[in-house]
Formats: sequence, structure tokens, C-alpha cells
Amino acid sequence: MQDRTRDLGGSAPLLESALRQFAAVGFEGASLQRIAADAGLSKSSVLYHFASKEALLDAALRPAVEDLTELVEDLVALSDDPSRHVFLARFVDYLFEHRLAIAVIINHGQALAGHAVIDEADALVRDLAFRIGPPGGKDRRSLRFGVALSGAAFVLIAADRWATDHVPDEEVRAELVDVLGEFVLGVQQPA
Repeated sequence: MQDRTRDLGGSAPLLESALRQFAAVGFEGASLQRIAADAGLSKSSVLYHFASKEALLDAALRPAVEDLTELVEDLVALSDDPSRHVFLARFVDYLFEHRLAIAVIINHGQALAGHAVIDEADALVRDLAFRIGPPGGKDRRSLRFGVALSGAAFVLIAADRWATDHVPDEEVRAELVDVLGEFVLGVQQPA
């Protein structure tokens, strides 16, 4: 079976539906029928454009992986605090832009090991960790950086499940950047 996708003009609602399903119930629990219905399409229409559920997973996660690739490639030595702060802000923006894809990768990534797009995302995360600090994570600052970034990702995706009050994204973004700055850079932000 060919795993290439055909152009599906206006595929954003379908890919968003797929991400919602994959994030909520995992790849195995998601059905093409439910994804199609949620997007207002027939299952046969989805299968015409995507040869398999795996191809749909790839297409749904691909933008997040491509943007993470760009983020990692743009990451230079992070030799000074201002460049680290700029990176933190970009990383938080990335998390907001790809919230559902990040939920799939973090919450279901282990079960999806072996899927090319997941393996690629895992390799990018390892590359990010390598670029941040020395191999083996022996540097305490590198460890703090890794915990802070993964914690920010988890808090952001978990907020949708556990938050009792809705806080506007702009406020959450500002708080995440500040908290990351404090945790990673040891710089207290002005109140």
C-alpha cells in the first residue's frame, strides 16, 4: 500500500480532528470513521487522500516536527543568557502552536515508537538535549534546562485536562516564559 498522501485542499480541519482523536485516545484508540465524521467527511474520502491511518498520523504531526527541526537547527550554543531567553520564548510559542501534536508525542510517543514521524521527533528531542549541554547530562544547568522545557510542555498540555479556571493563552505564555527564565537562567522576572 502506498503511504504517500494526495493533496487535500483545506485539510486543516481533518488534520485537527485527527490530532484531537490521537491526543485523546491514542493512535490505536482513534478510528478513521470518528476522525472523518468529526471533520465532516466520509471515511472513504479520508482514505482517498491518506493511504492509511499511519499516513494521516504523519501528516497531522509533520508540521510540528518540521517546526521543531527548525527550532533545533536555529539553536546555537546558547552561550549567553539573552540567547537562552529568546530560545525559551520561541519554545513556548512552539508549544502553543502545536499543543495537540505535543500531547500526542509526549503522552503516546512510547506506544508509537517505530512510526517514522515519532522516531524523528524523538531524535530531535535528543538533539536538542545534546545541543543544550554535554552528552550524558552531567551539567546541572543542562539538567535544569531539560526538566524546565519538558515540564513546560507537560503543564501546557495537561492544563486542558486539569485546569478549573480558564486562563487566557497570552497570560499563560508570559508566565511560562518567566518561570522558564527563573528556572533555567536563575533570573527572577520583575512582578
